[in-house]
Amino acid sequence: MNRGLLFALLVLMSSMLVLTACGEEGSSDSSPSDVAPDHIESEGAADLIPRAVLFGNPERMRPQLSPAGDRIAYIAPVDSVLNLWVMNVDGSEPRQLTFDTNRGVTNYFWAENNAHILYMQDLAGEENTHVYRLDVAAGDVIDMTPFEEVKAYVSATDEDQPNTVLVEMNKINPMFFDVYSCDLETGELTLLQENPGTTEDGDMVLGYMTDEDLNIRGMGTIDPEDGTIVFFLKDAGTEDWVEFISFSALDSVSPERFSNDGRGLYYQSNLESNTTKLLYQDLDTGEITEIAHDSLADLGGVSFDPFTGEPRSVSIHYLRRNVEVLDASIQDDFNFLGSYNPGDFAMVSRDNADSTWIVAYFTPQNPASYYVYDRTSKEMTFLFSAIPALEDYQIADIKPLLIPARDGWELPSYLTIPVNAADEPLPMVLYVHGGPWARDYYGYDPFSQLLANRGFAVLQVNFRASSGFGKEHLNAGNKEWGGLMQDDLTDAVRWAIDEGIADSARVVIMGGSYGGYATLAGVTFTPDLYCAGVDFFGPSNLVTFRETVPPYWRPHDAIMDIRIGDLEEDAEMLQDRSPLNHVENITVPMMVVQGVNDPRVVQAESDQMVEALRNNGNEVYYIVYGNEGHGFAIEANRLEFAGRIEEFLYNHVRGVECQLFEEIPNSTAEVR
Repeated sequence: MNRGLLFALLVLMSSMLVLTACGEEGSSDSSPSDVAPDHIESEGAADLIPRAVLFGNPERMRPQLSPAGDRIAYIAPVDSVLNLWVMNVDGSEPRQLTFDTNRGVTNYFWAENNAHILYMQDLAGEENTHVYRLDVAAGDVIDMTPFEEVKAYVSATDEDQPNTVLVEMNKINPMFFDVYSCDLETGELTLLQENPGTTEDGDMVLGYMTDEDLNIRGMGTIDPEDGTIVFFLKDAGTEDWVEFISFSALDSVSPERFSNDGRGLYYQSNLESNTTKLLYQDLDTGEITEIAHDSLADLGGVSFDPFTGEPRSVSIHYLRRNVEVLDASIQDDFNFLGSYNPGDFAMVSRDNADSTWIVAYFTPQNPASYYVYDRTSKEMTFLFSAIPALEDYQIADIKPLLIPARDGWELPSYLTIPVNAADEPLPMVLYVHGGPWARDYYGYDPFSQLLANRGFAVLQVNFRASSGFGKEHLNAGNKEWGGLMQDDLTDAVRWAIDEGIADSARVVIMGGSYGGYATLAGVTFTPDLYCAGVDFFGPSNLVTFRETVPPYWRPHDAIMDIRIGDLEEDAEMLQDRSPLNHVENITVPMMVVQGVNDPRVVQAESDQMVEALRNNGNEVYYIVYGNEGHGFAIEANRLEFAGRIEEFLYNHVRGVECQLFEEIPNSTAEVR
């Protein structure tokens, strides 16, 4: 199975999810708790969902069947830290495998030898992940990539080579990833393909792709001037790369896998359409066959038959998730699974015999409920729910809808309304997703549920530049940070006000990563629209943000020029769209949150914004989290973060409820 490496380009656009920095020493304004009333559990507080339920660690999560189908690995907390466990497939004899006391284990999978589990973990949020090998029987853990300031991950495995995995690392040059073969028994790493950095033509090498036998057969390059991307292919055992396809940065081609015989390639492409198509190309004849396509949304994950290597289903997510079955042999399975539970479902794990599946159901009321499905007997056995405590509370439903922008552009959106809300305008939070080349989905969201439970309507908008809705929607956001992308958010808020959903005097804008930037832009460029802003990990200056990204983002500079703006040609626009340069427009109270070790947007992004706000006389609360990066891995920090946001909103928005804030032991939060 090819687990990564589908060229580094394909992961960049989903990587900017929660951004920046740690503050400097100095005086600070009052923290939210300094100005809170003595008692803030309002009437009806007994019905409030505790933050520990919404933002605490799941009870159990992410189960994975062993290749032999005899055991199930899963993640569960021990002393508030997520660790790996294993049990028999019938749920008996659970046993703890890892004993991490720091950031926890969340990214793992079984090795094909059925004896080891591999997991990736960084040290403090800096995203330099190491690859660890866990011996399931003995419990021994070995760091397979014990190198400082190096990012490593497993990119491919092969059922026929169970003791070998491919690992990618930027050990030689921090800008580029090389491919290594790793022997799981000895731990020996062998360099298979060194990334030269650039080709003879001056293009930068983005990465490599393997076939199903772990032969390096694909290479992606990018023109550093205009962003043109070229995929090259070669036959196993040869050194001659042949151009397969070339396309601009405005289009998308995403390889999925080679056919079992190595003479064909499955890939997604939107070169001939707005949304992506799943295609198969015969590499000998060049003949292309269209397999799947949806006119409203890009295709999502594709599942392949483990024996034939042919695609058998593809997920499609416009407003709700749907699955198109491509292989008649699994139609009965999917009919049964679709009728078993009203939630959207996915097969999240299977054994190598393909006789047993783990199926997850997703609803707005619970992030995942897992079942073991026996394909032979068509029997389902409940495994566990991620957060069973949610069943004790009333959870708000989410309404998918389309909101028109001022120019008629349709914005796929989601609206969450409090349970039993009165038929009158409500306080509302515009909750802006990160990316921005990502999207909001229908399903469980802890912040939406927290806010709805406290009396807020919550609006989530897939503005222009959001991914998944075709290249026209994506490319309409090019160079529109603070422009059309922000206008879409403004128009969605005004729609909610006009519809009687939102009280115009009680609208908050909040978000992380790009959503943090949008928060700063919202209170800067439309200062009369919002009564408060919450920015977590958001860049404040588009120039300094672009100048300080991690080195392995540098090969994508040409694409960032197209998506955000060229540092030279668009310098004036970038400065004008930077909230830092217009702080005098901000009149509402602000909360800014930062992780010390965030590599994606450096610490100075938040520092400089907070300093400018305070120099301008603004009310601003600045909370910095040590041992965190671009997001939160530590439960105590997550709980503290949610509590401080809740209390901030309670203090600055009339008519909402609040659970009493208490500082969380072991949190690394520092109010500055």
